Order: sequence, then C-alpha cells, then structure tokens
Amino acid sequence: RDIPSAEAYGQAIGASLKKHFGNNIPQTIIEPGRGMVGNAGVIKAEVVLISKKSDNDEHRWVFLDIGKFGGLAETMDEAIRYPIRTAHDADEMEPCVLAGPTCDSADVMYEKNMYPLPISLSIGDDVLIEGTGAYTTTYSAVAFNGFEPLKSYVI
Repeated sequence: RDIPSAEAYGQAIGASLKKHFGNNIPQTIIEPGRGMVGNAGVIKAEVVLISKKSDNDEHRWVFLDIGKFGGLAETMDEAIRYPIRTAHDADEMEPCVLAGPTCDSADVMYEKNMYPLPISLSIGDDVLIEGTGAYTTTYSAVAFNGFEPLKSYVI
C-alpha cells in the first residue's frame, strides 16, 4: 500500500492550517510519535500468574512480567488499549483484569474495561502486546521495585 511521505503529511497539515486560519496561522508544534512509529513495536511479555482475588470473584486476574512501571504507563486510567495476541486466540475468550508484576496497587492496566483473553491461557505463556513502538521504552521505570527497565531491540 502507498504510504504518504513526511513531506506530504506536512503539506496537508499546512494546507489545513491555511484554510482554517488564513494568513494568521498560530505557532504550531506537531508531535506525531505514535502515529508514525506506534505500530513498529511489539512487547513480548510472559504470564506470571493467573488468579482470582477471592473465591467469590467472578473474574480472573492475569499478571504479566510487564506493567505500568515497565513501559506501559499509558494504560493509566485505561487511556491506551493495546492490541494483545496470544498463541491461544482461537480458543474461547473471557474478560479478565490485566496487571503487572510489581505488587504496587496501581500496577493494574485493564480493570474497569476488562480485556478478553483466552480461557486456555496459562502461566508461562507468551503474550504479544502490539502497537508499543512509541514511548514504552522511555516510560520504563529504572529498576522500579527491583524490576529492570524494558529492553529494546532494533531490527
């Protein structure tokens, strides 16, 4: 598929500013980060625990080896809903709470709007978190609660 060049984006934005503001264009700063590189990143995480808070809890909690403090800070208030893939995606799904490994009560990514994951998902399974090419490595806390920062590999 044809992908517009950076110059084409700039020309389209410039034309829109001219259309809406005429010759009185305000100073404009555009930060395209996620739109340009978001899809270039994938975080490979591992399921470290699957449990329920109590015997009466209806929903599973799936804990990963990465969370808000390991690079997924934009899940704060569930602002970003990253696409997630597993090897079991053809299996039956159910909503679950997704959480990180740090034992910090804020290290919960999707609780209000639970994330559908396969019922067959098990401890030790890999989870691919897609669309993580923007900001995740810079948001990765330095050894927060003893967890090393997110490693980055460029291919």
